[in-house]
Amino acid sequence: MAQIQRNQPLYEQLMWRIKGQVASGVLTIGEKLPSVREMALIEGLNPNTVVKAYKALEHQNVIETVAGKGTFVSANDQQVADERLIRELREQLGEVVIDAKRAAISAQQLNDWIAEAYGISKNPEREKA
Repeated sequence: MAQIQRNQPLYEQLMWRIKGQVASGVLTIGEKLPSVREMALIEGLNPNTVVKAYKALEHQNVIETVAGKGTFVSANDQQVADERLIRELREQLGEVVIDAKRAAISAQQLNDWIAEAYGISKNPEREKA
């Protein structure tokens, strides 16, 4: 069970955990997710919360439910984000940059963190410096 953050709805926290697992390769395309009841037990959530998270993830084409078979990670070959999501990400990134500047964090450090989050190894030449 993951740690609960009080400032974000539980269904969104579950959504972000699943999206993070898909993005990092922990969950792979076509992999079956636990049923709503199983996920509720695993996460310590109400089944209605899991249903809400699964429906939102389906709407975002992260997962798909096949009647009588279960819920699976979607084979989203297009990997095309909608314009609203792109706009939101740019706004969030802008806020991160403002906070980073206030905390005297360099653009290079932010780039390193982004590369790390993407799973891109750091430049070995820079590590020597």
